Amino acid sequence: MTGIDRSPTRTGSALAVLAALVALAAAGATSWIALAVGIVGVALFLAGVALARHAAVSTGAAALFVGVLAAGVQGAPVTALLVGAVATVVAWDSAGTAIDLGAQLGRSATTVRLELVHAAGTALVGCLAAAAGWSIYQLGLGTQPLTAPVFLLVAALCLAGALAARGGG
Repeated sequence: MTGIDRSPTRTGSALAVLAALVALAAAGATSWIALAVGIVGVALFLAGVALARHAAVSTGAAALFVGVLAAGVQGAPVTALLVGAVATVVAWDSAGTAIDLGAQLGRSATTVRLELVHAAGTALVGCLAAAAGWSIYQLGLGTQPLTAPVFLLVAALCLAGALAARGGG
C-alpha cells in the first residue's frame, strides 16, 4: 500500500502562480524597483508552493506586495496598483488553500471546482474592494495624488490580513 501524496494540489498551485505572475506584471510594468522586488517575491512564493511551506508563501506574497507599494510610490497608475494588490491576495490565498487541501485530502483528490470557486470568491471580494477604493480615489482626484494610491494599497493589505485572520492562509 502506498502513501497519499500530501503535496499542494495542482489546480490551486497553478492558480496561485498565475495570480502571482499577474501581480508581478502589474507592478513591474512601470517600475524597475517593483520588478526587482517582485521577482524576489515570486521566487520565494514559488519555493513556498513547491515545498508546501506557508511561511515561504506568505514571505513571497509580502515581497510581491512591497513591489506593488514601490510601484505606487514611483507613480504607477492606480489601476495597475489595484490589479497588483488584488492579484497578490488571490495568489496568497490560493497557495494557502492548495497547501491545506493537499495536506488534508492529498494531491490526487478531485478539488478543481472547489478551488476555482474559492479563487473566484477571493477575486470577487478583492475586485469589489478595489472598485470601492478606485471610486473613492476618483472622488478625491487632484488633492493628494501620491497618498491616495498608498492608502488604497494599505486597504488591500488590511483585506489580506482579514483573510489571514479567518484562516485562509
